[in-house]
Amino acid sequence: MRTEIRILLAAVLPLAATPAPAAAAEFTPHAFVASNGTKVDAEKGEIRVPENRAKPGSRTIALRFVRFRSTAKEPGNPIVYLAGGPGGSGIEAAKGSRFPLFQALREFGDVIAFDQRGTGASEPDLRCKDTYQVPPGEPLDRVKSGALMAAAARECAQRLRASGVDLAGYNTRESAADLEDLRKALGAPKLDLWGISYGTHLAIATLRYHPSAVGRVILAGIEGPDDTYKLPSDQQSLVEEIARLAAKAGTHPDLVASISKLLKELEAHPKSVSLTHPLNGQSATFVLGPFDLQSVLSGMLTGPETFAGMPDLVTRLEKGDWMALALTAAPQRTGTGIPGMSIAMDCASGVSAARRELIRDEAARTLLGDAINAPFPEVCEGFQVPDAGDAFRSPLRSDARALLISGTLDGRTRPRQADELRRTLPNAEHLVLEGAGHSDPLFLSSPKILEAMKAFLKGEPLRERYVTVASVPFVAPRNVVTLADDVLSRYEGTYRLEDASTRRVVKAGPVLYAIRERGRPLALRPSSEVEFFYEELAATMSFDVDAKGAVTAMTLRQPDGKTQRAVKE
Repeated sequence: MRTEIRILLAAVLPLAATPAPAAAAEFTPHAFVASNGTKVDAEKGEIRVPENRAKPGSRTIALRFVRFRSTAKEPGNPIVYLAGGPGGSGIEAAKGSRFPLFQALREFGDVIAFDQRGTGASEPDLRCKDTYQVPPGEPLDRVKSGALMAAAARECAQRLRASGVDLAGYNTRESAADLEDLRKALGAPKLDLWGISYGTHLAIATLRYHPSAVGRVILAGIEGPDDTYKLPSDQQSLVEEIARLAAKAGTHPDLVASISKLLKELEAHPKSVSLTHPLNGQSATFVLGPFDLQSVLSGMLTGPETFAGMPDLVTRLEKGDWMALALTAAPQRTGTGIPGMSIAMDCASGVSAARRELIRDEAARTLLGDAINAPFPEVCEGFQVPDAGDAFRSPLRSDARALLISGTLDGRTRPRQADELRRTLPNAEHLVLEGAGHSDPLFLSSPKILEAMKAFLKGEPLRERYVTVASVPFVAPRNVVTLADDVLSRYEGTYRLEDASTRRVVKAGPVLYAIRERGRPLALRPSSEVEFFYEELAATMSFDVDAKGAVTAMTLRQPDGKTQRAVKE
């Protein structure tokens, strides 16, 4: 799930200085290992590019990638994967659930998992350890919390600049120039671009500024030139669709009316809930207001996998389970690790004046306002990077062949954004996935997606414009029971799974938390003495207790029915 962060500055990017010819890419053999343990021969690659092409004498930075050689006798253009975020790593994406796609596309050309500037294995690393904390004693406030995040971002930016980083070079236009340098370094006549979410924003900029460098493009989850800030009306329409689906499924009769009622209740009577931090043991009383709920619900709108629990959450809030809101809203009050690349890129892409005014108008008359955009533009005050300008945000006009992929339940990049892009791309086709959300579902929710991608790369027309994907069921409304402290305490401890990984269960106040290795604590709520559910997930956990009352094991159950058993150490 991406945190949106943005600003509008008066400056426009200056014309780039004439760059030196790109040096050939350097390669070393690499035994690539996917997350599932599959091994494949590959190559590690590196090119060096100017950090800021508009600045004479700019230092160079290292961009790294993994190349999977084509299996074709006569390979076509290299296919470059552009991760989303911004801030995602192409190399890490190739290791995970999309690994089979990377391998399947080798049929057409070399496939390159590319780490954009400021991300993954590329250097410099723009992540900072700066933290921010919004005071818990008053309802979450957009302006105040934004100022605190901006202060943390300012410290991060100062530290990066002191280390020699030129933050003015971290914008989408520079990244597009990186792809042109990559093309030259590979000795390729053109690149085919394969992007998702922010990666589509980058691909669009590359088509604009380096049209001769691009062959074909496959773009999933379209973020158009002026789509960096999200429209409240898009969030409203999705909430209304979720409400319709929830009513049809019998999980909630009128979600929109209930959310409206809850927001009014929180505005009139903010709720106070005491929480104890599971890692440091510190306790605090959190005062919750309407923006807390708007932010939580906005965060659930990525797709069915995340909004499946919305009817359950709303139902429990209506019954007075304000602990549920506190457990989901409290993490938004604290942040650790400022994502410098993400902030710089989104703040530079910015927003046009017309869209900014539209967002302001829509926010005043929609349920969730513009919570989806927080903490942008406020956080951008901390980075102070040049704005890309309205020419960058103007509609793209290109004759490139394009396959656009959208999910009808994607709350981050709505299908209409692909339709808008298609109006000025006469050679674009639009594949609509009925029932798909953001991220993986745009590629993996149906085998027909890869079939369409392959057909496109073969030069064949789109056979089906609409593909229906498997639905994700809503979480049935859940009940929380109250357990005594001594009952909760006996579940504390470390549990080892069959794959040798561990889960640690800790008690903090009246709440249990499960902590995955190097993961953040996730709250567990009891539905019986031995059955618990994750507050933020659809997964459940049950504990085994022997005849003497000792806890011996636990079982994790995923919504798809998969289970994992862990023995208590």
